[in-house]
Amino acid sequence: MRTDHRRGVVLRRMASNDPEVNLEWNCDKGRWAFQYATLPDRLTLPLVRQADGSMRVVGWPEALETAAAGLRAAGSAGVLVGGRVSAEDAYAYAKFARLALGTNDVDFRARPHSAEEADFLARHVVSRGPGAAVTYADLDAASAVLLVGFEPEEESPIVFLRLRHAVRKSKTVVYAVAPFASRGVTKLNGRLVPTAPGAEAAALGQLRSTEAGAAAADALGAGAVILVGERLATSAGALAAAAELAAGTGARLAWVPRRAGERGALEAGALPGLLPGGRPASLAGARAEVSDAWDCGELPSTAGRDTAGMIRAAAAGELGALVIGGVDPADLGLAETTAALERAFVVSLEVRESAATAHADVVLPVAPQAEKSGSFVNWEGRIREFEAALDTSAMSDHRVLDMLAAELGEFLETRTQEQIHAQFQQLGAWTGNPPLVVPSGAPAPVSRRAAEPARKVVLSTWATLLDAGRLQDGEPFLAGTAKPVVARVAPALAERLGVAEGELVTVATAHGSISAPVQVAEDMVDDVVWLPTNSVGCAVRATLLADSGTEVSVTKGGAQ
Repeated sequence: MRTDHRRGVVLRRMASNDPEVNLEWNCDKGRWAFQYATLPDRLTLPLVRQADGSMRVVGWPEALETAAAGLRAAGSAGVLVGGRVSAEDAYAYAKFARLALGTNDVDFRARPHSAEEADFLARHVVSRGPGAAVTYADLDAASAVLLVGFEPEEESPIVFLRLRHAVRKSKTVVYAVAPFASRGVTKLNGRLVPTAPGAEAAALGQLRSTEAGAAAADALGAGAVILVGERLATSAGALAAAAELAAGTGARLAWVPRRAGERGALEAGALPGLLPGGRPASLAGARAEVSDAWDCGELPSTAGRDTAGMIRAAAAGELGALVIGGVDPADLGLAETTAALERAFVVSLEVRESAATAHADVVLPVAPQAEKSGSFVNWEGRIREFEAALDTSAMSDHRVLDMLAAELGEFLETRTQEQIHAQFQQLGAWTGNPPLVVPSGAPAPVSRRAAEPARKVVLSTWATLLDAGRLQDGEPFLAGTAKPVVARVAPALAERLGVAEGELVTVATAHGSISAPVQVAEDMVDDVVWLPTNSVGCAVRATLLADSGTEVSVTKGGAQ
């Protein structure tokens, strides 16, 4: 996209002239959601927490000194990187963790995730060279596309645009492994392979057990593409099953995350088991390559914790500090998050005040996208550079981390874009075979069907494009076009509950409940209820501490 501005004010965002990627289109969210950086809670000066619990505005020297002293005193620290930062910023977080903190405890996945996903990313996604990665051109030419745990219209609109283009101009056929045919799948003339959340591995392993699945199996081949979404991270065995299906049929395989910064953070090494360029942190040879490029001593070899592992360790007092970069705690869906932020020494790099600010000991302000230059790496692995639209004094995360590392006695060399690019060019991509990448403290798979006296249903959820996300704050007219919140159920479940279209039901777990009007979907898998992940009045992860595949109870009527 390009950013148009006048007199220091962003006026609009438009699709850049990049037809290979976007056909010169962008989505409504990309075009209009830019007012968040102009709101009154914008941070421009550092904050330090006082003994009485209040926050005091301080200068940069005092803030950096306080942050460094707290990190030293903590003894151990982890780094949580949100999926919205640029590739350069993600690289700095990854390098800061290894050099300044001496740990592999760094993870860009500020969302539900798993050790299986980390291994999948290392084996099938990171540093895929020319010809190996799936591209938009491959979608245009695909004979068939199988969507698994991925809703393109909501989660990656330009992918949806290209799929719709392919469906209209050629014989591309779309299949979706999902609990119901969404509006986007219907627009693509897609065929549904009905699957309850958590059962994707079985569905992929037994595609021919249903009529639509058999048709999908017949369509998969050398000219087909399998697109998997980040939701499969919490469906045991699903990512491995997708990789096995691709290998067995000859179809191409691609992973499409929701957030713009996730692929770049993966390439930059912001994952506990991976160093920059996809190098396994567990291999001495890979660590040596990075040590040579960084001109430093031995890098940490101990297996790092993932996001959930760091949160749980901090809550238990096993991790003394957390460095947080643009993470909304509500996105994590973890019961221990508040306890972790309260117990650990927290340094938070933020654009605006947030839930992290409420617990942070030091807050360091950073620049939003319009006020810095950098690059993002899209799902293809294609680098998309951007320039600063506004000339302000705000600093990128990578420069702030460079200053903090210097206060800790480490020369990070991430002050400028040129330094980072030179290092990454020197490193290049890892050419060896990736071993299993499993972070320490990875939680065991959760049983999806625990035996209980009351009949349970399984939650299905994904984020809609326009929701209650903080990057859409300050744009009420865009928010007014968001889809209404509904609880989508099958006719059989609606009949058992005794509810009709539009009547309220309450979806609940032991942690909370959400009430929403029912929408009956004829093709919905029974014993499944769908809710939007983060819409107004429907914050699934923060309220229910749940995600797709979690067992919930559904009752008639609103919450009391």
